[in-house]
Amino acid sequence: MKKTLLIIEPDEEKRAQLARELSELTQMLVIQAKDGVQAYQKMRNQSFDAVITELNTPKMTAPELITSMREADHNQNTPYIIYTENLDEAKLKTRGFKHLKYIKKPSEYQAISDQIKSFLSKDLDKKEFKIDVDFINPFIDSAVKTINDMCRVQTIDAKQPYLLTENEILDIDISGTLAITSPYFKGSIGISFSNKVYKILVSSMLDEGQSNITADNQDGAAEIINIIYGQTKAVLNSKGYSLARAMPSVVRGAGHKIYPNSKIPVLLVPFNSDAGNFFIQICVKAI
Repeated sequence: MKKTLLIIEPDEEKRAQLARELSELTQMLVIQAKDGVQAYQKMRNQSFDAVITELNTPKMTAPELITSMREADHNQNTPYIIYTENLDEAKLKTRGFKHLKYIKKPSEYQAISDQIKSFLSKDLDKKEFKIDVDFINPFIDSAVKTINDMCRVQTIDAKQPYLLTENEILDIDISGTLAITSPYFKGSIGISFSNKVYKILVSSMLDEGQSNITADNQDGAAEIINIIYGQTKAVLNSKGYSLARAMPSVVRGAGHKIYPNSKIPVLLVPFNSDAGNFFIQICVKAI
């Protein structure tokens, strides 16, 4: 039996073209709806394997339709693809919904088809949180601003983030860390320094040369990550991430991990600066 795809698109010509192309490319049975109410009526009487929809459809928007249909057993876990010109608005308005993908409008029909096939091939019950540029960049921007302002480091360059391998040992001795939680994920974030780099930074912070890392000056690492997190939280929460408040702490030890004894991958962001190299470590998992 063919899988079924519901397309919700107000423009009749665009809807018909999309239906023709996707019917051929996906080999699915395509049903069309011109607005949210018509889609709701169809979904009340039939189950669908996937739905592709504009965000702000007439009469009933995509978030309203998803909310209504999640209450119906036969379409409770139906995956939705939000096909829209404004991805930021779509992500904000649908934050918290499960089984969603977003595609920039317009896109090639083949690309849309590939997304649908990829979506349907996944285990939708498997929890997943994707760390993307929308999530990472605010941490990077805040780190650069904070180190620049607090430690008067003028030149700071963030390098390409990558997943830290299990056997990779970082040249770090001290980190400011904190636990990060939201309704969607939990984990830790840390900013990590070697002894040499940290002494340069904390000397600048305190306006006094520091020859050693002590109980009195190590709290500077916690202060740095706390400010970075505060700035980042404001940005991410405006996008619907709902990050909770957190208390910073300090971790010390050569090559330490911010989330020890965890099998969760750690995303590493290396930085080069006038004061030397340092790192941001991000370790989160879906809940």
